[in-house]
Amino acid sequence: MYLAPADAERSIQGYKLLMLEVLGEQEDRITGSVIPFLAKARAKLAGEPTLLRKSIVQLEARNARPDSGVVIALEGLEVRQWVYLRDAKLHSIIIDSTADRAFGVLGLTQGIRDIVGGTGLLTEAGLVRYRGRYVCDGVISQTAWLGPGYRRSWNEKLKEIKASGRFHVKADV
Repeated sequence: MYLAPADAERSIQGYKLLMLEVLGEQEDRITGSVIPFLAKARAKLAGEPTLLRKSIVQLEARNARPDSGVVIALEGLEVRQWVYLRDAKLHSIIIDSTADRAFGVLGLTQGIRDIVGGTGLLTEAGLVRYRGRYVCDGVISQTAWLGPGYRRSWNEKLKEIKASGRFHVKADV
C-alpha cells in the first residue's frame, strides 16, 4: 500500500527540497517536525502554482537539481478535501469530497490509516501522480472523523463512482 523504499525516499527528498524552497526555508534550520512547514508550503504553492518553477530555478542556481519525476508530480498536485474511506489490499481509498471521483492511492512509507490512526475521515491532503500511481503526499491536515451513517453513505457513493468508471488506480504520467 505504499511506494517501494527507493521511490519513496526519492519522492520525499525531492518534495521536501522543493516545498521548503517554495517557503524560503532550509531544512537544516528547522527544529522539530518538518510537516507543519510542508503543509504551509503546500498551501502557498496551491495558491500560487508559478512558485514551483521559480523554486526550481532558484535551486538550480545553487546546483541543486530536483528529481524530474517529483517535479512532474508536483506540477499536477491536487490539494483538496478528501474522504479517506478505508484501506483495501493494494491501496487506500479516497474520494473527492464533491463525490465526483475516487482514487486508490499509495502512501509514501506507510498507509493513511497508519498516519491518522483510523479510517473514515474528511481531511485535507495532497494527491500526485508518481511513477504510474496516485500517491498521497502524507501531509494530512484538517481532519474530521466520520460517524457510521456518513461512512455508509460514502461507501454507497463509492459504489456509484466505481460503476460509472470514475475510480482511478493507475495514473497517466
